[in-house]
Amino acid sequence: MPGQGVGGNGTASEFGDLTGMSRQEADEFLRSLGATIKNTKGGYIEYKFADASVVMIRPNGEVIRTPAPKYNVEGQRINKGLRLDQNGCLLQTRDNLGNLLENTHQTGERLNEELE
Repeated sequence: MPGQGVGGNGTASEFGDLTGMSRQEADEFLRSLGATIKNTKGGYIEYKFADASVVMIRPNGEVIRTPAPKYNVEGQRINKGLRLDQNGCLLQTRDNLGNLLENTHQTGERLNEELE
């Protein structure tokens, strides 16, 4: 069971690091939070929550989290392209000009595939 996340960015931010959990343990945990599950063409497993925050698990066990969408008063999404780190904190992936920041694509959060 992961610890508490920082919250504030949807269900995907409300729990802590999944690193070290088996794929089955993570699946059971994420399902217990009410996620809908979808397998993608690329072999990812997507866990989408009612607030539209998402946890994706890559075939290699890497975990990718995206926050629940937030919109400005004009209806434009203001957190598009952002990710959450392993503790549920927003992870800035682009600079003010829209350029990708180095070393922000992967969070290091990874399931323990050896337990499979």
